[in-house]
Amino acid sequence: MAYEVYTRSRVRVEAPSVSIRPDGRVAINAAATRILEAAGIKSVLLLWDKASYRMAIKSTSKGDKNAYVVSFAPEGHSSTIRAKSFFSYVGWGAPRREMLPASWNASDKMFEIMLPPAFLKPAGTLEKPRKHRVI
Repeated sequence: MAYEVYTRSRVRVEAPSVSIRPDGRVAINAAATRILEAAGIKSVLLLWDKASYRMAIKSTSKGDKNAYVVSFAPEGHSSTIRAKSFFSYVGWGAPRREMLPASWNASDKMFEIMLPPAFLKPAGTLEKPRKHRVI
């Protein structure tokens, strides 16, 4: 009998990473989730550096009007952030889920992530075209 190797579609990653889904949800892997839990982070700000194509997920207080809630899965295997408006703002347009490495900055309590420029729309195309009224 001949066996074939089953190729896994998902890979366990021990380094912190995030996956950005086309619907604007950020899936945070177990390694990064453990860091968030250890730091007691439940609410975050999403920061954008347009010049370097970098975003940051930074700790903030629950009462911050710009805060996003981090939803933790049972047993700490992952967490998510719903951020559709943020990704619309920066021009994110990947057709499928993209997994990206996240580096932890302990002094600022934030993850930093480089967004691939290939999935970002040029700066001048982010705004919706205005409707002109015909008189």
